[in-house]
Amino acid sequence: MDQDLYHILQQLQQQIIELQHENHTLREALNNIKPINIENINYKIQELHVKELKGTLNIGLTGEAHLEDMETIIDDLEQEAAQQHGQHQPHQYQQQYQNQQHPQDDHDQG
Repeated sequence: MDQDLYHILQQLQQQIIELQHENHTLREALNNIKPINIENINYKIQELHVKELKGTLNIGLTGEAHLEDMETIIDDLEQEAAQQHGQHQPHQYQQQYQNQQHPQDDHDQG
Protein backbone atom coordinates (compact mmCIF):
# COMPACT_ATOMS: atom_id res chain seq x y z
CA MET A 1 0.00 0.00 0.00
CA ASP A 2 2.87 2.36 0.71
CA GLN A 3 4.11 1.61 -2.80
CA ASP A 4 0.82 2.76 -4.32
CA LEU A 5 0.79 5.95 -2.30
CA TYR A 6 4.42 6.63 -3.22
CA HIS A 7 3.63 6.05 -6.91
CA ILE A 8 0.62 8.41 -6.77
CA LEU A 9 2.76 11.11 -5.11
CA GLN A 10 5.40 10.75 -7.82
CA GLN A 11 2.76 11.12 -10.52
CA LEU A 12 1.35 14.22 -8.84
CA GLN A 13 4.84 15.68 -8.46
CA GLN A 14 5.54 15.04 -12.16
CA GLN A 15 2.24 16.71 -13.13
CA ILE A 16 3.12 19.76 -10.98
CA ILE A 17 6.54 20.03 -12.68
CA GLU A 18 4.92 19.79 -16.13
CA LEU A 19 2.30 22.41 -15.24
CA GLN A 20 4.98 24.75 -13.86
CA HIS A 21 6.97 24.35 -17.08
CA GLU A 22 3.85 25.01 -19.19
CA ASN A 23 3.00 28.04 -17.05
CA HIS A 24 6.52 29.42 -17.51
CA THR A 25 6.35 28.86 -21.28
CA LEU A 26 2.96 30.59 -21.53
CA ARG A 27 4.17 33.55 -19.46
CA GLU A 28 7.17 33.98 -21.77
CA ALA A 29 4.92 33.81 -24.83
CA LEU A 30 2.57 36.36 -23.28
CA ASN A 31 5.43 38.73 -22.52
CA ASN A 32 6.67 38.44 -26.13
CA ILE A 33 3.33 39.46 -27.64
CA LYS A 34 3.60 42.98 -29.00
CA PRO A 35 0.57 45.28 -28.52
CA ILE A 36 -1.38 46.31 -31.58
CA ASN A 37 -1.64 50.05 -32.14
CA ILE A 38 -4.30 51.20 -34.59
CA GLU A 39 -3.47 54.75 -35.54
CA ASN A 40 -5.95 55.34 -38.33
CA ILE A 41 -9.13 53.72 -39.59
CA ASN A 42 -10.26 54.61 -43.09
CA TYR A 43 -13.84 53.96 -44.08
CA LYS A 44 -14.17 53.38 -47.80
CA ILE A 45 -17.92 53.60 -48.17
CA GLN A 46 -17.68 54.20 -51.90
CA GLU A 47 -16.23 50.70 -52.30
CA LEU A 48 -19.28 49.01 -50.79
CA HIS A 49 -21.45 47.14 -53.26
CA VAL A 50 -24.97 46.96 -51.88
CA LYS A 51 -27.62 44.94 -53.69
CA GLU A 52 -30.32 45.36 -51.05
CA LEU A 53 -30.34 47.55 -47.97
CA LYS A 54 -32.65 46.94 -45.04
CA GLY A 55 -32.58 48.26 -41.51
CA THR A 56 -30.51 51.09 -40.07
CA LEU A 57 -26.86 51.89 -40.70
CA ASN A 58 -25.26 54.18 -38.12
CA ILE A 59 -21.86 55.54 -39.02
CA GLY A 60 -20.28 58.13 -36.77
CA LEU A 61 -22.69 60.10 -34.64
CA THR A 62 -26.04 58.57 -33.78
CA GLY A 63 -29.38 60.20 -33.15
CA GLU A 64 -29.24 59.24 -29.49
CA ALA A 65 -26.90 62.11 -28.59
CA HIS A 66 -28.16 64.98 -26.48
CA LEU A 67 -28.52 68.38 -28.12
CA GLU A 68 -25.87 69.91 -25.83
CA ASP A 69 -23.42 67.16 -26.76
CA MET A 70 -24.13 67.69 -30.45
CA GLU A 71 -23.58 71.44 -30.10
CA THR A 72 -20.26 70.83 -28.36
CA ILE A 73 -19.17 68.42 -31.10
CA ILE A 74 -20.24 70.86 -33.80
CA ASP A 75 -18.34 73.71 -32.12
CA ASP A 76 -15.23 71.54 -31.87
CA LEU A 77 -15.48 70.58 -35.54
CA GLU A 78 -15.92 74.19 -36.58
CA GLN A 79 -12.91 75.30 -34.55
CA GLU A 80 -10.80 72.50 -36.01
CA ALA A 81 -11.88 73.37 -39.55
CA ALA A 82 -11.20 77.06 -38.95
CA GLN A 83 -7.72 76.30 -37.68
CA GLN A 84 -6.97 74.11 -40.69
CA HIS A 85 -8.30 76.60 -43.24
CA GLY A 86 -7.34 79.81 -41.47
CA GLN A 87 -10.94 80.95 -41.57
CA HIS A 88 -13.78 81.09 -39.12
CA GLN A 89 -17.34 80.36 -40.14
CA PRO A 90 -19.19 80.49 -36.83
CA HIS A 91 -21.93 78.00 -36.26
CA GLN A 92 -22.33 76.99 -39.91
CA TYR A 93 -23.11 73.38 -39.07
CA GLN A 94 -25.07 74.31 -35.98
CA GLN A 95 -27.28 76.68 -37.99
CA GLN A 96 -27.95 73.97 -40.57
CA TYR A 97 -28.79 71.54 -37.78
CA GLN A 98 -31.15 73.98 -36.08
CA ASN A 99 -32.86 74.79 -39.37
CA GLN A 100 -33.52 71.11 -39.87
CA GLN A 101 -34.86 70.73 -36.34
CA HIS A 102 -37.00 73.91 -36.28
CA PRO A 103 -38.00 74.98 -39.81
CA GLN A 104 -39.56 78.45 -39.97
CA ASP A 105 -43.17 78.67 -41.10
CA ASP A 106 -43.88 81.47 -43.54
CA HIS A 107 -47.57 81.24 -42.59
CA ASP A 108 -46.94 82.57 -39.06
CA GLN A 109 -45.16 85.70 -40.30
CA GLY A 110 -47.72 86.93 -42.83
